[in-house]
Amino acid sequence: MTKALATYFMTDRLNIEKLKIYNSYGGDIDGICRNNRPAEKAAFGDNFDSTWSLIANKLQDIELISKQLTSYDYTKNTLTELYENSDDETYNLFTDKIPFYNDFQKVKSILETIKNLIIDGTDTVWAGYDNGKEFLVDLNTDIEKIRFCDFETLDKLNMEFAQASTYQEISLSNGWANEYLKLAEQFDNLYKRLKSKQVIRNKKK
Repeated sequence: MTKALATYFMTDRLNIEKLKIYNSYGGDIDGICRNNRPAEKAAFGDNFDSTWSLIANKLQDIELISKQLTSYDYTKNTLTELYENSDDETYNLFTDKIPFYNDFQKVKSILETIKNLIIDGTDTVWAGYDNGKEFLVDLNTDIEKIRFCDFETLDKLNMEFAQASTYQEISLSNGWANEYLKLAEQFDNLYKRLKSKQVIRNKKK
C-alpha cells in the first residue's frame, strides 16, 4: 500500500476525533459549516459529508439494535459495516451503547472454547452427529449468529447446554465433562442476564 493510499484510509475511517467533533455539534452539520473551522473539517478528510452522515446513520442503527427493533440480518449488516469503517476504539464506543452486546461476545467466547475442544476424532454420536465436522458446521453457524446478538440462537443454545443435551453428551464421550460444567455455569449466568434485558426491552415496547 502506498503512503498516499494509507493516508486516505486513515482519514476516511471513523475515529474518536471525528466522533468528538460530531458530538460537540450535537450532530448538526449546519453548525460545523457555520463555524467553518478548517481543522475540524480537515479531520474528516475529503469525505466530510458522507462521513458525517455515516456517523448519524450508525448512531440511529445502534439505537434500533439496542431497542431490539432490528432483524438479525439488519444487525449483522450494521455492525459489519461499522467494523469495516471504524478503528477498534471507535467500534467499541459504538457497541458499548448496545446494552447486551458485550454479554453476547462472552457467550461467543464460550462457544469458541467448545470449538477448540473438538478434534477429528471427537465422538459426537450420542449428541446426534455422525462426526465432529458435522457438529462444527452447526457450531460455527451459532457462533456467527451470537456474534451479532441473535436472541433466537441464544434460546437454542440454552437447550444445547441443558443436562443430557448436545454439549454435555459430547463432553462425557470425550473426557472434558468438568470443563463443560464450568462453561455451562458461565452460559447460564449470561443467559439469565441477557433474557432479563430482553424482557425489560419488550415491556418498554
